[in-house]
Amino acid sequence: MPWVIVVFVVCFFTNKSGLPLLPLADWVSYLACAFLAVLGMSLLALGVKACPPKVLAGRDRTILVTKGIYSYIRHPICLSCMVLSFSVAMGFKSIIGLIAAIVVLAIAYLRIVLWEEKELKHRFGQEYCDYRSKVGMFIPHN
Repeated sequence: MPWVIVVFVVCFFTNKSGLPLLPLADWVSYLACAFLAVLGMSLLALGVKACPPKVLAGRDRTILVTKGIYSYIRHPICLSCMVLSFSVAMGFKSIIGLIAAIVVLAIAYLRIVLWEEKELKHRFGQEYCDYRSKVGMFIPHN
């Protein structure tokens, strides 16, 4: 979630400085912002709900969570942060914020997810490889 805050701050200050804005009507921007915010918060809530509290706190590293939203996508919490970053950029209609959201997506979250994938493969071995072959990283697949 700290990267969403970075995108929010960038959007807020670039919008106040009069830098170029996305050429969208206000209602389109706010509608897209609201849709993405609801989607992002829903993914976050479902991701947190599916994890036992010990796993979320990092105290239990022996459980591979594959229930709930994790049976459809492997990284719902990271995906929610990405979606919320784009929501903020759309709400402020900020091109700079949109670029910041893309940079956050490309640099921060993809690196985090790739590191986490490597760590989970090391920790759970074949069990994680089987799970990974059945469940998409960010987009559900059959």
